[in-house]
This record gives sequence, C-alpha cells and structure tokens, in this order.
Amino acid sequence: MPITLSRQKTPLNRISFVDLFTESNLTEMSTRLLYFGLLLPLFFSCSEEPVVTDEIIVNQVEAVIPEEDTFDYDTLKGMYIGDFGGSDIRLILNYVSQKKAIGYDIHKGLQRNLNGNVTRSGDSVYIVLNEPGDNEFDGVFTLSFVGNGFTPTGVWESNSGKIPKQNFKLSKMIKPDLKDDDEINFANFADHFGYLSDSIGDYQFKDDGLCIFEYYPKSVKDDNEGNEYTEARVEQLIEVRGTWSLNDKEVTIDWQPNKVFQGRKMILEIVETEWGEITLEGDNHEFYNHYYGP
Repeated sequence: MPITLSRQKTPLNRISFVDLFTESNLTEMSTRLLYFGLLLPLFFSCSEEPVVTDEIIVNQVEAVIPEEDTFDYDTLKGMYIGDFGGSDIRLILNYVSQKKAIGYDIHKGLQRNLNGNVTRSGDSVYIVLNEPGDNEFDGVFTLSFVGNGFTPTGVWESNSGKIPKQNFKLSKMIKPDLKDDDEINFANFADHFGYLSDSIGDYQFKDDGLCIFEYYPKSVKDDNEGNEYTEARVEQLIEVRGTWSLNDKEVTIDWQPNKVFQGRKMILEIVETEWGEITLEGDNHEFYNHYYGP
C-alpha cells in the first residue's frame, strides 16, 4: 500500500522569516500580489466620482472686410453753377478726397472760402461745406451727388438762422475743346472780355464767374471864381464785385450792393461793331476792349 505524503499549508502569519523565502511560499505570495494588483485599479475606478465636463460651443465669426472704395473723387472737382434765390451762384471745388473737400463760392460778387467733409453711402456722395463764419451772410452748404451724375442738389442754411434756407440745383460746367473759330461760350468768355472799360470805370471778367468793376468816384466842388460847381475826380479807387453768367449772347451781371448800379443787375449783349470788333453793349453803357501784347 503506497504511502502518500501530504504537506499542510502553513498560514503566512505563522511562517518564520526563514521559511518565507522557500519556493512554494514565494509562488503563493506572487500569485496573491498579482491578484491584488489586478483588483486595485478596479477598486479605485469604482470609488472615483464621474468627471463632468461642460460642453463649450465656439461660434465661428467670419471677419468683415470693408468694401474697397473705388469711387474717383477727383471727378467731383470743378466749377458748378445754379440759381440761388434768383441769381447765379458758382461753387468751385478745388480739392475733393474720400474725406475732405476745399473750394470757394461766389454769389453777387461775394466770394467765400469753403471747407468741409465728404461721406459716401451706396451710390451717393454727400459734401458738407462751411463758409468761414465771419460774415453775416455765411452759412453751410450740403451737396448731394447721386451715381456718376454732375448735377447735385444743394441746401444752404445760414449760420445766424435769420436768412431763409435755400434749396437749389447745380450743374457742372464742362469746358469744351476750344478752337480759334469757336463761338463765345462760358469757357472762353473771359479770354474775349478779360478787360473792358466804359465812361465810368474798368471791368474784369474772371473764368470762375467773378466780375470786378473799379472806378474813381466824382465829387462836386466850388471853383471859388465864378461861383460855379465843377466835377472833380477823387483819388480813391472803389471796387465793386459781381457775378457774371452767359445765356447764348446775353450776359447778366449780379452786383453786390453799390452806389453805381442801383438796380444791382446789368444785362448786356455780345455784339459785333461795324469794324468787326466783338464787344458788349447795353444798359446805356458803351464798352471798349483792352488788348495787350503785340
């Protein structure tokens, strides 16, 4: 009868320090450590609270790129004419950019500098022009250009508020290609009648519509001999300004207040004399031209 030898397992807590390092004990300890290592992560995973993360939604915003302003503001430069309360007004724009405008206006000989701002909205351009403000008749112009047209509408309001508001429409004066045999028009009028004289004074016609009349006023004095009164010129030159306009062969001059032209409006006509000279006549004035050069 065979004899079976069995070995009773000794609890680890009863194993001596020497027996702890026997092969069988080391194997059993390794197995237990392996199980413990496998169960340890499971233990911590069960004990940990779930991590809650907030969902962040980022709305993507496309960058807005300003539309390039391709409008040619230089095309707005030039001279504009229109009816302003029954008489011509000239607005001359010497400089126009995307933001600024500079020029001057002439009305009944009164010339005022203009300076202001430019804005654009859609196909419209708006120009607000301020007169200097040191004259009782100064105010603010607002011009409205639509599309590519050169016939802006305008509004003028006085700084003082004592002068009625004026609404008007302007037309740009486009100079034609001139030839020597061209008829007289607004573009070459000042070339023909730059300097004229009559029996009381001298006249200058400028390209921008300005007309200047200069004269020496007369006074009456006693000659102390025959107790008669004679006229004598006073050596003090007086200047009167006005604005000229041309309609076919008719020339109209609107003068500023003065003591010579009581009606403040002069209407003349372009005529040819019997000697073939082109001059002006009318309103009881006879003119003759000044010619300079060879």
